[in-house]
Amino acid sequence: MLRHAISHARLMRESTDRVQTALHSSDDNEQLIARRILGSTTVWSQWEGEHSALMRQLANCGVRHAQVEALKHTTLRLLHGKALFHYFRRSEVRGTQRAQIMAHFRPGRSYETAMVVEHNVYLRKACSYLCTNHLGSDVVEDPAFLDPLQRYEELYAEYFNVYCSSLIEAPAQDQASQQALLPLLKKQLNEYRWAILEPHRAQPFLRREAELRRPAGDTQRLPAMHAWSKKPEVR
Repeated sequence: MLRHAISHARLMRESTDRVQTALHSSDDNEQLIARRILGSTTVWSQWEGEHSALMRQLANCGVRHAQVEALKHTTLRLLHGKALFHYFRRSEVRGTQRAQIMAHFRPGRSYETAMVVEHNVYLRKACSYLCTNHLGSDVVEDPAFLDPLQRYEELYAEYFNVYCSSLIEAPAQDQASQQALLPLLKKQLNEYRWAILEPHRAQPFLRREAELRRPAGDTQRLPAMHAWSKKPEVR
């Protein structure tokens, strides 16, 4: 029997409850995002309007299985959309190198304007990402929102880091080594994207990956070096 899609009202209620919960999260980053979103009526209204539009699209799916698939696509887009400012927050890139990367992704804007805009975009997308992740894992309880998505997020951060490193002026040998990693990393990302969107067919792949990543005795498999692309989006 087909299950009806979750209503727009419930999707928004679950989302706003998740933002409130983030204020008391043990994760400092979640707390920061929630404080910035809730701390300004202007920022809150802008986020609420954008998030409501996303939830409307999901509510219009009609049946639950189509809604869950759309929720996965939405979550991946949000993850990609917050990657640039997330990279700036975590990296040690400063000065002209940071401006060089920003100019690559946001051409035609001054560096100062682009940073302000990108920070605001990051807050809204990161907040919506918290919500869609919650909807997937805790509301519809789809297992793809657990390990496969978490692993995809790790890989995408690594991929984005390597991609940005390849943009910075550096010795030719260093740039070549960075660029040589990108096809492998993109392949791994596409494998995990497939696992998220086609979880039943991907079971053999997921079992194999879980086995490879499982600690063995006194040893543990080291995480592979991966990375991220006006390319970070692996569509």
